[in-house]
Amino acid sequence: MSFITKVILVTGGNKGIGYAIVRNLALSYANLSSSQPLTILLTARNPTLGQNSTDQLHEELKPKNILTDDGGNIDLKFLRLDITDEQSIKDAKMVIEKDYGEEYLKNLYKLSAVLASIFRLIHITFKGDAFDVNVVRKTFATNFYGTLNLINHFYPLIRPNGRIVNVSSSVGHIVSKALGQEFSKEDLDMDGLIELMKRFEVAVEKDTYKQEGWPRQAYAVSKLGLMTMTKILARRADKEGNNIKVFSCSPGWVKTDMNGERAPLTPDQGAKIPVLLALDENIVIQNPNGSF
Repeated sequence: MSFITKVILVTGGNKGIGYAIVRNLALSYANLSSSQPLTILLTARNPTLGQNSTDQLHEELKPKNILTDDGGNIDLKFLRLDITDEQSIKDAKMVIEKDYGEEYLKNLYKLSAVLASIFRLIHITFKGDAFDVNVVRKTFATNFYGTLNLINHFYPLIRPNGRIVNVSSSVGHIVSKALGQEFSKEDLDMDGLIELMKRFEVAVEKDTYKQEGWPRQAYAVSKLGLMTMTKILARRADKEGNNIKVFSCSPGWVKTDMNGERAPLTPDQGAKIPVLLALDENIVIQNPNGSF
């Protein structure tokens, strides 16, 4: 008897929360007692780091006998992907279409763990209290526009019952009440959301952001945009009736390169909610599509 292969794509999977998500996806799926094959694609910008992390996970999981090389039904592979580079997105999409083809893409899951790589980007690039329009543009390029571009390219591949999980943050709620109402409008579409994001960029450039109700945090606004993007995508999926579920979530304050040892949660603990949203059926039934 043959089974359709499920595919889960994890961005920023070479370290931190992304790495933990990949590991826990494999371990959790193995506990589901499912015979359906699963392919997990660990993606990263740097091919050397990404492949090394994939090899390390193979060694970690080898004693569990859950990977295909060890007699299991989970295939773990590395795929280079830089969500800030459109050609890289197109190349990754082409690889998936070539390797799995139309008949296997019945349940393509796209699990976005961009938080791990975003934290590293901001930690390296923006030290201290740096805040200007360039910080906003660089932050948005990954946290918002990169994710949106990735989803726009991959959404047509997602078949009925697929899922999109965007790892966000609770700091995305920090805007004025008036702005919050604009982001929460039920008729807000993606073009309208992009205009709101551009308004923040212009306000920072003109130094009028405080008067307009914006916070002095490009990261927070980018995450608000990501959560709103999630709701808009969910409304689209509901309208199309394809049962695609789209969620955003916060992993909590996790020990990462940026947070250090002060953070109370381990990467494995931070991976818990994203993995549940990717695999668990009950949590999906209990939460409205598009919810945080």
